[in-house]
Amino acid sequence: MIKLNIQEFGAGDNLVLIHGWAMNSLVWGGLVDALAQSYKVTCVELPGHGASDYALPWSLDEVLQALSEQLPARCSLIGWSLGGVLALAYTQRYPNRVGSLVLMASSAKFVQAEDWACAQKVGVLEAFMQGLSENAPVTIKRFLRLQTQVKDISRQLKETLSQGGNGLYEGLLSGLTVLQQADLRPALADIRCPLLMILGAKDKLIPASAGEASLKINSNIQLSIIEEASHVPFLSHQTEVVESITQFIAAGESQGE
Repeated sequence: MIKLNIQEFGAGDNLVLIHGWAMNSLVWGGLVDALAQSYKVTCVELPGHGASDYALPWSLDEVLQALSEQLPARCSLIGWSLGGVLALAYTQRYPNRVGSLVLMASSAKFVQAEDWACAQKVGVLEAFMQGLSENAPVTIKRFLRLQTQVKDISRQLKETLSQGGNGLYEGLLSGLTVLQQADLRPALADIRCPLLMILGAKDKLIPASAGEASLKINSNIQLSIIEEASHVPFLSHQTEVVESITQFIAAGESQGE
């Protein structure tokens, strides 16, 4: 079994956060403190990321199984970037375990297809995978530059890696493989729990147009586009993100009563 690094904060209804590629749980910064005032927040660290000592390759199915064994029996789920892909897949696999789902700077498909232009070109992922094998530190720095042009946020992301761990090659490669291969548009269509997408209008990795494309698949999605945000809205626009999340979860809970 894959042992996940898990930290818990606060008290209340369960709220689980899953970080993005090459990152670790420290990336959430003050968002955890803000949410822990109202929820029991569980931060999950993916295998081969951060301080994880899991050094083997992993698949989407293996991580979903590990999450099912180590997460609360029922929770609200927030996934950022790669974490959003995993969160969406988990919600489809275990629908009775997720009360509400938030996709943060994430979508159902990371690479382009003929009928899905709102994503990265196939060659971008291939270049990252090649670069990871040749010079991982340089490749990760390049990935960081794509996430934001704001110097303070870029510095915070670099500090996250410095303090929380850069991860291990097999884990990072496995994460890129999931991003390259996953097409969760059928999962997006099947989702029955409340679903919120928070996107940045200036995001270079997940364009805001992914929101409208997702609405065509599932018209029940609640879409929030933050005009000045890039790929890390929870750092650049924390207050707005926290308000969106708490209002969304509260509305979902009232509907379920």
